[in-house]
Amino acid sequence: MSVDHNEIATLKAELHRMQARLDELEARPDEPVNRRNMLRGIGAAAAGAAVGGLAFARPAAASDGNNLVIGNDSQTAQTPTWLIPSSSWSYDTGRVAGAFTVTNDSSLNNINAGLSCISAYADSTKTGGFNIGLWGASKSGIGAKLDGPVPLKLTDNSGSGAPTQNSGSEGQFKVNSGDLWFCVDGSGSTRWRKITGAGVSGGFHAVTPGRVYDSRPAQGGAGPLSTGFNRTISVANRINPSGGAVVENNFVPANARAVTFNLTVVNTVGSNGYLAVNPGGNSAVNASSINWFASNQIVANGTLSSLNTSRQLTVVAGGTATSANFIIDITGYYL
Repeated sequence: MSVDHNEIATLKAELHRMQARLDELEARPDEPVNRRNMLRGIGAAAAGAAVGGLAFARPAAASDGNNLVIGNDSQTAQTPTWLIPSSSWSYDTGRVAGAFTVTNDSSLNNINAGLSCISAYADSTKTGGFNIGLWGASKSGIGAKLDGPVPLKLTDNSGSGAPTQNSGSEGQFKVNSGDLWFCVDGSGSTRWRKITGAGVSGGFHAVTPGRVYDSRPAQGGAGPLSTGFNRTISVANRINPSGGAVVENNFVPANARAVTFNLTVVNTVGSNGYLAVNPGGNSAVNASSINWFASNQIVANGTLSSLNTSRQLTVVAGGTATSANFIIDITGYYL
């Protein structure tokens, strides 16, 4: 049966024209239209287009074990969709053999030079299927991109808990109780690294050092801190070292989990004083952050601490009848 493609195009155009005319007339109540006749005409045009389409459509079918090609049955076509037998995952005579491949490379040749495809596949030669179920490759640019309200979600339903260092494959991810793990080596006893999780501070952001607190009254502070007392301070805003006025809001951003900082004591009093720095609200002394051993010393120490949700630290003074003014300069934060 020969096909007149021009005739099919004409029928489709007439169908669109009649539909547009029907919509226009129905929107104008002052010009009644014989809907039945109009619909009859549209139906005739649609039927003509359908008959023409059937004349050149090819069935989506293939014999068992053969490739199913949707769009064109020629291997030289520009945009075929291939459903490929899943007996193996290999490069058989220069062609990709998998389960399902969508590609703009009709020859499916040369994985490194010519292939651009997304493949979902399984290898029936492996017990339970091949490990990799979705694979994307591109000759250039993005090999695979997942997009949407939730672009990528990793789950782990194995219920086996955190990974052990004596098993795992390089490149493997594992999710356990909100913690994300990555396997860096397929052998040895140090295979896994925890990337992030509820108890992980996050990525480190180094900053140009900035002052966030100075206890000296001339710099806007509340004065020296004495043994047995504590003070909760904010590290959110950067201040001017001269006068203490705020010069940058959110220098340490909201949701920061921890900060690195230089802690300096000045105008020290006593011979065995120390300060302990904790997350805001915690006044326990479990370790000192800085110590001094004489009056009128200036001592500095670089350290870090986690923060409370209000971006605060609590500084506790200890020793025997000691006191000191203190300064905090932020050098970075974890977010």
